[in-house]
Amino acid sequence: MKKVVGLFFMFVGMAVLAVGLKDGTKIVAASVGEHGEKLYEDIAARDIGRVSISGNARSIVIEQSVDDYFEFYNRDLNDAHVYEVSCDENKDVLDIRIMMENAEEDNNILGSVVLEIPQKEFEIIEVTGDFKQVFLHTMNSDVFIHDISSSVNLDIEADLLDHDITLDGSEANAFRNVSVYFDKLPENVKMDLNLIDGGTIDDLDSILEKDGLELGSGKPVISINNAERISVYSEE
Repeated sequence: MKKVVGLFFMFVGMAVLAVGLKDGTKIVAASVGEHGEKLYEDIAARDIGRVSISGNARSIVIEQSVDDYFEFYNRDLNDAHVYEVSCDENKDVLDIRIMMENAEEDNNILGSVVLEIPQKEFEIIEVTGDFKQVFLHTMNSDVFIHDISSSVNLDIEADLLDHDITLDGSEANAFRNVSVYFDKLPENVKMDLNLIDGGTIDDLDSILEKDGLELGSGKPVISINNAERISVYSEE
């Protein structure tokens, strides 16, 4: 499973796309480097307290940056795909919208749009919209993903996990598949897992049973509500 998930994080070579100003959206000229094609100018964390992420890109990766800027990259190897990023700052809230042209008509996805989140601790990072796949790395902030019938992959570094992760679906918009990967067995994490009727939990290594993660009383908490299928893995 780790190898499959990892494929989405390894795409770095991109073709250059012609970009400019479209409907008032500020987009920088494409530049290709080790991170991939840049889709939008960097945004300093400054006084931003809350982050909202939405859009319709088929696949996005949300990972922790090594500095204090929001960064936006295209690591989709299908150079026919066109993405547009728009951002709006309203007081202490940053709204980020990641759109893909003709997203509903195209299943040939060979990578992801990558959003790098600054090191700063935010009040909350919220994710909603019509994304089909969301890959979330360990964040330095609480994360809330809700009401999107997508597949979600949590790639967790146990020693760095100090904040809650909440996946809050509904019966109408249940998460199709949620995979939770730990680089090693955590010692203090509580997991609260709730499936829809007929849902399943895959725990081949008996991580939940053996380590009592579902019964843990510590912080942080990984809460998954209304999922069709939940899989839990660990490298250890």
